[in-house]
Amino acid sequence: MISEVFSSIMGEGKFIGRRYIFIRFKGCPLNCIYCDEYTKNDMPCRVEEVSGSGIFKEYINTAENNNLIEIINKIKTPDLFAISFTGGEPLLYADKIKEYSDILNDLGHKTHLESNGMFPDKINYFDYSSIDIKLKEHFDFNNFNSKKYDELYNNELKSIEKLYNLGSDVYGKVVIMENTTPETVEQVAKDLSDIGDDIILCIQPVSPFKDIKSPSQQNLLKIMEVCGNHLGDSVICTSQIHKYLGML
Repeated sequence: MISEVFSSIMGEGKFIGRRYIFIRFKGCPLNCIYCDEYTKNDMPCRVEEVSGSGIFKEYINTAENNNLIEIINKIKTPDLFAISFTGGEPLLYADKIKEYSDILNDLGHKTHLESNGMFPDKINYFDYSSIDIKLKEHFDFNNFNSKKYDELYNNELKSIEKLYNLGSDVYGKVVIMENTTPETVEQVAKDLSDIGDDIILCIQPVSPFKDIKSPSQQNLLKIMEVCGNHLGDSVICTSQIHKYLGML
């Protein structure tokens, strides 16, 4: 269920640069062409031994609540901002995450859901949340057709709306590539503004991966500009700074 527990900075999105503890979950039903977080379900869980050290110990199981809380207490730091449930797709384990989140909130910690939003019915309250909105070019359409994409996109919007109405500090994130058009992302911004025009949209140039290239400066800025027609200055650009810094 859990593949990693470690301390680092949030490398992307609205809270970029903040100190987090990340609880990474195994598995995801999607297969985005730029994904670099593939883990096998039979792999052991890696737990950081000392906060920020990058030194890990492997465990067979960290799923018990007490075990996870002990790990968090061991690696938490005074500058800790929140605890992230990430993946993979964490909502594959929604019931367990709800247990973890409630316990952590009771202990005074803030929680953050990082999800692709494909399971709106499984969403509960989190202090912070980010939904990774997928574009058609994120998939190999030999294995992922337009009907499946439309269902996914609608579920992502439902997830954002549900989190927004629950009072979560929710934002959307869109990975853009060399072939991403301003018109495509503008539609995302319009749909987000229909939910709430104060929702942050993070435009994230893809980290180059295999044959996948980042957008040009001109295209990136044009995408931000047209999104601003609907969300104003709630449009920001963030990159994966942890990769540039050589961090987890």
